[in-house]
Amino acid sequence: MAGDAFDFSIPPFDRLTTPERAKVAAVADIAYYRPQEKVIQAGQPVDFLFVVMKGLVIERAGDEVITVYGAGDSFGAMALIHGAEAADCEAQEETLVHLLPRQLILDLCRSNGRFERFFTHSVSERLAERANVESARGMAAFMVARVHEAYLHPPITVPATTPLRDAAKLMKHHRATSLLVEHDDGRIGVLSGSDLREAALIHEKPLSTPVGDCATFGTIMIDADDFLFNAQVLMTRHSIRRLPVIRDGHVIGVLELLDLLSYMSSHSHLVAVQIDRAGTLPELAQAAQALDPLLTGLHGSGVKIRYIAEMVSDLSRKMQRRLYGFLATPELQQASCLMVMGSEGRGEQIAKTDQDNALILSDEVDPGSLRSLCEQFTEAMLTFGYPRCPGNMMVSNPEWCRTESQFRDELFHWIMTPSERSFLNLAAFLDGEAVAGDPLLLHRLRSYLFDRLTDNAGFLANFARPALSFDTPIGFFHQLVLERGERRGTIDIKKGGIFPVVHGVRALALEKHLHTCNTFERIEGLTGAGLFDAAFAADLTEALQFLMEMRLAARVQQNRLDAHGSDNYVQAAQLTKLQHDGLRDSLKIVKAFKQLVAHHFKLGSF
Repeated sequence: MAGDAFDFSIPPFDRLTTPERAKVAAVADIAYYRPQEKVIQAGQPVDFLFVVMKGLVIERAGDEVITVYGAGDSFGAMALIHGAEAADCEAQEETLVHLLPRQLILDLCRSNGRFERFFTHSVSERLAERANVESARGMAAFMVARVHEAYLHPPITVPATTPLRDAAKLMKHHRATSLLVEHDDGRIGVLSGSDLREAALIHEKPLSTPVGDCATFGTIMIDADDFLFNAQVLMTRHSIRRLPVIRDGHVIGVLELLDLLSYMSSHSHLVAVQIDRAGTLPELAQAAQALDPLLTGLHGSGVKIRYIAEMVSDLSRKMQRRLYGFLATPELQQASCLMVMGSEGRGEQIAKTDQDNALILSDEVDPGSLRSLCEQFTEAMLTFGYPRCPGNMMVSNPEWCRTESQFRDELFHWIMTPSERSFLNLAAFLDGEAVAGDPLLLHRLRSYLFDRLTDNAGFLANFARPALSFDTPIGFFHQLVLERGERRGTIDIKKGGIFPVVHGVRALALEKHLHTCNTFERIEGLTGAGLFDAAFAADLTEALQFLMEMRLAARVQQNRLDAHGSDNYVQAAQLTKLQHDGLRDSLKIVKAFKQLVAHHFKLGSF
């Protein structure tokens, strides 16, 4: 029995009176569950309300993840109070939960209306959210939460000269999982418990070894006033479990993954863990299948599409990095650079798009010797749900698996003999992002490209022209202009809105030699370069986000998250008043942006 350890600060237990809290404390028990152990079996009676103390539990309906419960979350109320059929609940990590008996919860509901309304509200929310295939906890609340609102572990800082033995004692005394290590030159590093164990047990370093020799420096940090969602993105991207939190340049605490997970409603970290733990291609393919439910769960949850796309792109890149690690030897990885292109390269992926990837090799590597490896990569991506690229921009195509010198010759050819194909290839290459191997190979080629295009106004104008190829579907009086014929009553938001912004911004970024690939970051860079004023940049950013959200909504509505879904068209008759007005205002901004591009590159009327 451990009732005195119950946390009454978490809802809805913060609504209990003192006598009611005493009842909880008297009967609350604790249960331990191993990873993958069932907490609730679907269809079986539920006798307790479960309150997570530590760990992670997922609720499933068949193979679909409904929601994730972290520290402070309670589950089982629907079956316990309302007699509904229970869903499977399974521990994903070592998990501790409080067990509150059914009769206790029923008595509290009868005596405390505020306590009862919490569960009534939660049930109605979950029913509505499940019907809409959304995550069961509101991502909107998570999105506005700041880092300092989460639990921050007190920072324990030691000099880099501290012996490992003293560090271990300090961690035990404070029950800490990590220490901050301060170097003489002012750098801050992190020494985790696993770092300490690895140094002492695996590398057999003496316990007198300074912690500075074992800590990780160049530590990624986050500001206390930053969004928790950005902390999640950083942890996913860099495969880390803790972030030092700073305010006014000073570390005020450490945010750990477990504490961040208590705010989360998506299962993005579970996908990342699946990818990291995959030891075979089938296991990696299974992790890849979790991306679609993640997208579906985040849709309509209040998360800005920019961050949804960034997270999904990061997870997809992580998966391809893992795949390349399966296929390529360490020596080859050091002598190559695997890059992704298109929306994935830009970090704007909202579904499993066509494969767009390339392999840059050091000049001493023979591309012909890698034909089998490249075919295996493409075939594996097919099993992961990524269709072949219609333009054949894939590593299995010898044109996209070349040495650095060969790619440099290709870039020269694309510039000197401009054509529609050359512009398509160049656009893809400009959006390339390194995901595995040596990123300097890509960086040098991009720098070469920028050097070749300095003061080449004619080429840049022709490259930008496709941004004006499609009419903006908005009339003189700002009414929406609908498609006719087979697509009667629809609007192609990709051709009419998304593509002109993405390609126009890409052309301007090329002119300004911006190395970043993400369209939103390019807009920020162009604003800094004086090309946009801040107000127009904000309008353009919001317009692009709205159009991307409409596109994702079309995909989800059609249940087509693959690259073959006819997701670019929206039915005008099905738009709500808010959607109609938002689409109209977004297309007005797109039209203004196209006028800016035309004027900037002297393209005349369009």
